[in-house]
Amino acid sequence: MFLDIVKNVLLNLFFILIPVFILALWLEERNAPEKIRKYILTLASAIIIILCMTFPINSNIDTEYIYDLHQVPLWLGSLYKGPIASLFLCMVTIGYRSFFGGKEFMLTAITSVAIMIAGIALSKKFLALSSKQRILLAFLLSAVSEMLMVVWIQSFHHTLPASSAFWLYLPIQPISMIFTCYLKEILYKNSVLRKRIIRAEKMEVVSHLAASISHEVRNPLTTARGFIQLLEQSHLSQEKRKQYIRIAIEELDRAQAIITDYLTFAKPAPESVENLNVKTEVERVIDIVRPLANMNSVEVQTSLIPCNVKGERQKLQQCLLNIIKNAIEAMPNGGTLEVYISIEKDQVLIRISDTGVGMTKEQIERLGEPYFTTKGRRGTGLGMMVVYRIIESMGGTIQIASEVNKGTQVSLYLPLTQSLHTPSVEQKHDIFAAS
Repeated sequence: MFLDIVKNVLLNLFFILIPVFILALWLEERNAPEKIRKYILTLASAIIIILCMTFPINSNIDTEYIYDLHQVPLWLGSLYKGPIASLFLCMVTIGYRSFFGGKEFMLTAITSVAIMIAGIALSKKFLALSSKQRILLAFLLSAVSEMLMVVWIQSFHHTLPASSAFWLYLPIQPISMIFTCYLKEILYKNSVLRKRIIRAEKMEVVSHLAASISHEVRNPLTTARGFIQLLEQSHLSQEKRKQYIRIAIEELDRAQAIITDYLTFAKPAPESVENLNVKTEVERVIDIVRPLANMNSVEVQTSLIPCNVKGERQKLQQCLLNIIKNAIEAMPNGGTLEVYISIEKDQVLIRISDTGVGMTKEQIERLGEPYFTTKGRRGTGLGMMVVYRIIESMGGTIQIASEVNKGTQVSLYLPLTQSLHTPSVEQKHDIFAAS
């Protein structure tokens, strides 16, 4: 008998913990509005009350009275969810218990109404208490409702049930209440803490963003302002004036490029989507960076095929430019840069490899994070962040493999767009077979 009681108590507890754990966490992950969350949890509490009464603790043991833990979700719903929830749960409890009949129907009705009145009266004050005080008050209220039940049975039946199930049931409900309420408070604390952490992280990102913008943009603007001031001096030669003007323009262009990176990160979605020939775009970017490659003694090797993707030309070029520049700068003592294009399973693969300094596993995992850079003071941490945003907005993915002192391989996968000028995978196989 004792084992049957324990089994049924655990089953009732399982029902009670469903809205406390699974449903509450699911609603939080879905970021449901507070009003919708309240209605769903109230409805769930009503279902739990029905389940608890359907599977009582003393099933097949004592048929004179029915013992279950339906008061636990009734108390929790009344105290945490307010007057409307309390009234609704009280009506569900009395309505469903009426189908069973028996001696305790009137007892259930009276205790349910008492819980509803107490919930309506104490709900606001209950929520204003500290976590420990709420747990203690819930325990005391549950114990009082148990005492009310004992007084009712003694007063109207002049005797208490003689079965051991009744005496085992008396302490189980307050203990279940304090256990459930304690877990509920822990989850609530963790939820509040997580929201605070997320808010703090957002504020930290905003502060870093403001500091980074002011630092990165101020430097070229200060340089440009200094050279413009020098141009006011009348004794400068024409050659010096041209040199200063060129430097000032270069610094202003650098400031514009920094602002463009920030704007691209903030709004990565393409504004004017068109079919782009990846081979052509890669060749244009390589032509742009070839002087930098020659200056660093980097040999550029390519294996390109024509294939189309949908996107914005300027942003795709910026994405490729950021990756290729990183690859060249990772080889200060020279090396080989390989750019490879192929078609794999209806996707365009753009693979950019270098023989540079490489990265550790920890550095690879942090790539794309705001302000993370492997270049020290020379980097802003924006380049790869922009790359990730652009590829994501084009419906593609990025894979990065690297070993320290052996080089890095960046693989970009973009959805293939069929066109009259781009052979499909099957057509390419036919062409290669014919040749």
